[in-house]
Amino acid sequence: YVPRVSVVMPLFNKARHVGAAVQSVLAQTETDFELIIVDDGSTDGSAAVVRQLGDPRIRLVTQKNMGAAHARNRGIAEARADLVAFLDADDRWLPEFLPTILRLRARYPDAGAYATAYCLCRQDGTLREADLAALPPAPWEGLIPNYFQAATLGEGPLTASSAAVPKEVLVRLGGFTEGEWWGEDTDLWGKIALQYPIAFSRRIGAVYQTHLGDRVSDREQ
Repeated sequence: YVPRVSVVMPLFNKARHVGAAVQSVLAQTETDFELIIVDDGSTDGSAAVVRQLGDPRIRLVTQKNMGAAHARNRGIAEARADLVAFLDADDRWLPEFLPTILRLRARYPDAGAYATAYCLCRQDGTLREADLAALPPAPWEGLIPNYFQAATLGEGPLTASSAAVPKEVLVRLGGFTEGEWWGEDTDLWGKIALQYPIAFSRRIGAVYQTHLGDRVSDREQ
């Protein structure tokens, strides 16, 4: 059995947040997916939270602490679908995220990545839409005119919780750069943009938690 999408979630000491992140995947209106959660040596009971969820689409993989990039690459290696979406364990998707990604995939089959707009959640729980410069205004969907201009002038159009990449592209480019404690996802998006068009929807599909001190992007080693 090959699902339409493999969702990869790196997990490191997010017992307080991972349940909500997983539920946001299970609440997608597109249900043909697998969720691969790579527990990267958590010590706070994160894996136990995942085991209690009990959905057959969830696969929990455990490893010693190797960092977020290695955990994502492990998830990519385990993925059965030809499209891999990413979500950090302290972020969440809105219900139409996967349908939006799959619509972009159908319209732009040669793109190297697919992404949606996203909101940032402040400490008081209020949301603000990410400042996505150099992109046409909502409700636009299409190929990003100039990825590097967009990434330089505003908040990045791609994040590790709002993007999906064909597995063959990930394998060809070597996945996420390991050994770097910051920016391994930004590095990958740039590599993709140098070689492929990137498809984007202004429809907000993800919520990114900006206020958490223990974000997966923080240094883990």
